[in-house]
Amino acid sequence: MHEVMDQRRTRGRPSGKAQVWREQGLRLHDLAFMRAVVQGQTTSAAAQRYLPEVMAEGRVANQYLRRVGQVAADTLVGMGDAVAAKAVRDWLQFSKSQANSTAYENPTVPQPVANVPSLDEFADEIGAEEFSEREILELYQERYGEQVAPAPTTQPVVSPSIASVMRALGIVQSRGLVLPKPTDPLSLWLSERLFLNLAEQGIELLQDLVAFINGHGRHWYTHVPGVGQDRAKRLVSWLVDHEPCLELPVAPRSRWDAGSVDGDSGIENQMVCFSIPSAEGRWEGVSLRSSGPNALGALSDVDAIKTWLETLSFKSPHTRTAYSRDAQRLLLWAHEHSKTLSTLTVTDAAEHARFLVSPPSHWVTPLPTRRQDPDWRPMRGALSEASAARALAAIGHLYGFLVETGYLVANPFARIRRASNGAQSRHIDTTRSFRQEHLHALVDAVGVMPKGPARRRARALLMLMASTGVRIGETGGTWSDVIAANTDHEEEGQSVEAMCLRVVGKGGKERLLPLKPSVLMALQKHLDDRRALEEQGLLQPCLLADTPLISVVAKPVGADLASTNGGLSVAGVHRVFKSLCKQAATTCAEPRLQADFERATAHWLRHTFAHSVLRASGSDLPGTQQLLGHASLATTGIYVKADMSQRFKAVLAMPLMFDNARGQP
Repeated sequence: MHEVMDQRRTRGRPSGKAQVWREQGLRLHDLAFMRAVVQGQTTSAAAQRYLPEVMAEGRVANQYLRRVGQVAADTLVGMGDAVAAKAVRDWLQFSKSQANSTAYENPTVPQPVANVPSLDEFADEIGAEEFSEREILELYQERYGEQVAPAPTTQPVVSPSIASVMRALGIVQSRGLVLPKPTDPLSLWLSERLFLNLAEQGIELLQDLVAFINGHGRHWYTHVPGVGQDRAKRLVSWLVDHEPCLELPVAPRSRWDAGSVDGDSGIENQMVCFSIPSAEGRWEGVSLRSSGPNALGALSDVDAIKTWLETLSFKSPHTRTAYSRDAQRLLLWAHEHSKTLSTLTVTDAAEHARFLVSPPSHWVTPLPTRRQDPDWRPMRGALSEASAARALAAIGHLYGFLVETGYLVANPFARIRRASNGAQSRHIDTTRSFRQEHLHALVDAVGVMPKGPARRRARALLMLMASTGVRIGETGGTWSDVIAANTDHEEEGQSVEAMCLRVVGKGGKERLLPLKPSVLMALQKHLDDRRALEEQGLLQPCLLADTPLISVVAKPVGADLASTNGGLSVAGVHRVFKSLCKQAATTCAEPRLQADFERATAHWLRHTFAHSVLRASGSDLPGTQQLLGHASLATTGIYVKADMSQRFKAVLAMPLMFDNARGQP
């Protein structure tokens, strides 16, 4: 046997491809697998379709099939149905004879003499899942040599009735089946290796796995080392098959049978995807439409909104996307109330403002979905007061535009807009920033990541945002935006050319942000990883000027997370940052810090940068204003007011005039 073990070190499939088998009883997918084979499907194809992760190579699937059949027959004997048990055993004997006559390239399967195991017994002994069929045959012949003889010609085993076998399997399913439950540990259903890989991501129960898959979409497996695309497809298919038992639906965007290309995000598509009650074209209220011609040439509210969006070219892409979302949501809300944009009143405007911070349940889905999915909804939850104020400002801008161009005669959102205009900037919560202990935890989170491109990108992204204060929507620049500044700086006693990052922020305003040499070096290392992907043919090569500063580090990546040139989108940057926050929360022991990381966003780094610059510059408001790109100096001044530590220092530095006062108690 030592000789065989030596062979196992040099032959066979790579480690990690072991067969999965659970001893706790038959599962629904086991019977589905066996039914498919009984009805004529190959064992490999049936295994790939119905088993969550078992390898689909012929001999391994056949071995798994025999185990399922044997347990099914034993279960039937325990139920007192010997006839059904015999039908299953007869079919197993028939399928075994068929496999012996066709499984190997050599059509003559060697038959053993006395005291020599059969080929199937030998395969089970050495572990069939570790070897290919050809290798098993070679090892068998090497081990026993002339002790085996060519197979004699025998009459084929007669196949039992398929109907009788299907009936027997139906009996097992009705009485002796183990069904999955949401709270089942993954170890009951998956191999130990896969269970451990998932457990490292905090996925320990079946309900955790469904939530993780729904949260990350079809490419969820890229976040779990050791899970490839094929295994991910089988797991998702298995979860879909068991949805009635689990009562945990897999989101359409996470299913592999759904389309991979997002539909048009136009307003008409929104109306088709989100089915809401209407008055069948009969709109209530008095129309505010102008009776004369309008400068837009628009014939409908949808046309008017489209023209308005086309005029926002001076806004950043992030702002245009937000404005479009606000207008689409308002249009849907108006239709639900049997109105159009042209028939909304001031009362409606106030009601819409309340709706934004408290939407009804049928408007909300907690899962990320695509617009063409049946369960798509316009909102993921209630808007914060600041987000609602921004949405109302965008709607006010839309109505003002429609009035100015002669499409409408009045703006019902005018007062609602003024009621919130300016409040957003005065109520910026600048306390949502990181302290030194937070930053140390983020650095540690990067440090525990596996060495490689993902770790280098995370480090470059954190350093870039923390040292420049860029908004998350401003991280999509290219290397053409890294330019030389008209100044030099001292580094280790030598004059070095200073570099800066050109950023186009809100309102199309350009600002130049100094880049520390260490930040530039981190970005350069990330660029080297990007070039490696190009050399492998995974990304389209780009000129340096067109290469994104922050790119993907692996393929494939969902279209919502990256652009066509491989640049990381706002959603992609957000996902990277939230992943780091999650890791930081798990590594730090203080509950207060963990709570902060759970609610933190990338914008916290911008607030942190503002506080740091003000402290380092001695509260230089004009300089800080230019770095942050604020339109008003009053907005920058909020950070001075919000710095509680400076206020404590000022109060503690005051002389205590009543220390020696008379009449102390």
